[in-house]
Amino acid sequence: MPPSTGIYGPLLLEEPLVRTPYELLRRSHRSAQRQVEKEFTVVQTQLANLLRNLTGTDADKETTLARLDTCSERVRGLKRKLDDLQPAPGAPGAAVLRERLSHIDGALLAPAHAREAEKEAERARDLALLSGKKEESELEAKDGEDGSEDDAMEVDGADEKEQEIAKLKAKARAKAKAEITEHFEKKSTSSASAALNNRAPGDRTVDRYIVDHLLRTGRMKTAKTLAASQGIESLVDIKLFAELVRIETALLEKHSVTEALAWCGENRGTLKKQESDLEFTLRTQEFIELCRRRDTAGAIAYARKNLAPWAATHMPQLQSSMTLLAFGETTGVQAYRKLYDASRWNKVREEFRETFLGIYGLPSQSLLALSLSAGLSSLRLPACAPSSPLMPAKEEHQPAHTQPLLPIPPAAELTGAPVSSIGTLLEESRSRATPHAVVPEVDEDEPAVPQHIAVVDCPTCAEDMRVLAKEVPMAHHVNSTLVCAISGDVMDSNNEPMAFPNGSVYSSRALTEMAKNNFDVVTCPRTGETCAFSRLRKVYIS
Repeated sequence: MPPSTGIYGPLLLEEPLVRTPYELLRRSHRSAQRQVEKEFTVVQTQLANLLRNLTGTDADKETTLARLDTCSERVRGLKRKLDDLQPAPGAPGAAVLRERLSHIDGALLAPAHAREAEKEAERARDLALLSGKKEESELEAKDGEDGSEDDAMEVDGADEKEQEIAKLKAKARAKAKAEITEHFEKKSTSSASAALNNRAPGDRTVDRYIVDHLLRTGRMKTAKTLAASQGIESLVDIKLFAELVRIETALLEKHSVTEALAWCGENRGTLKKQESDLEFTLRTQEFIELCRRRDTAGAIAYARKNLAPWAATHMPQLQSSMTLLAFGETTGVQAYRKLYDASRWNKVREEFRETFLGIYGLPSQSLLALSLSAGLSSLRLPACAPSSPLMPAKEEHQPAHTQPLLPIPPAAELTGAPVSSIGTLLEESRSRATPHAVVPEVDEDEPAVPQHIAVVDCPTCAEDMRVLAKEVPMAHHVNSTLVCAISGDVMDSNNEPMAFPNGSVYSSRALTEMAKNNFDVVTCPRTGETCAFSRLRKVYIS
């Protein structure tokens, strides 16, 4: 169960940073354990046979010495194998795992704890300030009351005395309120500036996410250069993704499953534990390639050796594949012709990538895409993108002679596999756009304003980010916050919301500023409707 404290939220994305080297270290340990158990079992068996057959003759002594030399050589070979299994400098292992844990503790946890402690100290100072100002205002009011009592000897009437006391009290409260307001305004300004530079000196999270994204998209040279320039080679899995790229290149370009089958052999135990069908998929694809070349004898021999062991669990797929011995690549039977389709190599590659990443504890999407999706989801609201396919616009608002500048993809496309590249979605959306998009015509009698205006300072309302944000779910807010679409300020008791006759609501400060510069006339940005400032109504939030 994850910790309830908010400072651990970013650590949810950091699991691969620790899990991947841990999995490599665990697999190395298991491999070494199997080697030791296998070799020592053989050595123990040989030594037991020597003791059992020992007679004491000269010939027997020579035979015993020869067998002892064999056992000794076997033990030395085991030592060499164990040395090879030890992680080399710079490879994922105990040292890398220790360094990554140190990075998490120093660059991610320590600043979070420091910020929490600073917030607590700031909260205590604010309470002390409020308490001090309250006591000070009470003392000033009391002093004023005492002074008024002295002056009351010379002033006729109790009404004048009470008015003087009320004035002094009001003056003391106004002074305390002004000082408290100034304090919190200064604190708000300093907090805003600190938020722009809240990245810890040793925090390389963004650099790591960018390198991870580059590695997943096959840009190995760029990723290596960036990692070396930022000194984060030990915090990214370059060698692991290099192996992935090498095997994927063999699958797609060479149409060879040799490298992938070799990897399956090294990880057969883990694949069996996960009940993965990757090896069967690779064997089937190699069988199909033999049938494509019409090497019938070779295909039959290959099936007997490599596909027959899977008959108990994959009989329907095996029967379909064996039928290719009778049907060639140009067959008219669609079910079998589909098996010869070259696009099967892409499916094999996708299955291999998914299995590869799953074994090493890596997510299917890049960390950059995951963090960006989480951030956009926390900011996206129904008012951000009304043209989103999740909230389609009504057809009556779409003129018959126009078409959208950016076509909306069908709803079926939204349920597909997640996009692994940040730029892929933008590229696909731009490629779907028509080369000669028609701009909607505007009636000269209508105001030349858009029907929807983007909220100021809202990232999901920006043109490019809106395309990405429409693919993520909307944020769930327990308590709503009203933001003025004109100024971007929060509407509250100090900046009251005001409604036009048509129901559109904006902040009083923005509308007051607009009325000052427009002869006490305000204009609704959404509809273009104009009215006098006096016709606006105050809106009360309940």
